[in-house]
Amino acid sequence: MIFIDIQEIKRYIEVGSGYIEVDRSYPERYKGLCRRIYIRENKIQIDFCTEQDIELNEGETTFYFVYRSFENVIESAESFLKKPVSEWTNYNRTWNEWYFPQADKECYGKLWKDLQSHMLDFPQGFNKFYINNHMARDVFLGIINPEKNVEWTVDLFKQIEEADNDFTEY
Repeated sequence: MIFIDIQEIKRYIEVGSGYIEVDRSYPERYKGLCRRIYIRENKIQIDFCTEQDIELNEGETTFYFVYRSFENVIESAESFLKKPVSEWTNYNRTWNEWYFPQADKECYGKLWKDLQSHMLDFPQGFNKFYINNHMARDVFLGIINPEKNVEWTVDLFKQIEEADNDFTEY
């Protein structure tokens, strides 16, 4: 493991890649999904992706939590991860250490259901919240019912397109 400190996080944000990946886990409930956590300038970014998402360069589901200051980001991330910065790993310095357990075909369906029922564990104290994935956003807003629509279909694309005309930011 490659541990980090506040100065290293700031260097990555200010003069490096603009972010640092500080956590990578494989939630048992969403077997086959990897949860990655990044620190950006005044943001925490959480991605959920499958091995297929990575291999095919398909978009993972990403959540952004915007804070008033870098200090607020660090405090919230420490609380969310339940460990201090000194125990975080710098995954930017690892060479793609990936491990994906055998995927459960329902992993995204479970994620969507938990998202819609607001049961996903998220950091606290943010000022703004963004979702990059149209389906995830529309599930969160209750526009799409994950019980009925977990596959990408023509009807689902129409629902998403209609919702896109109404919403841009949360």
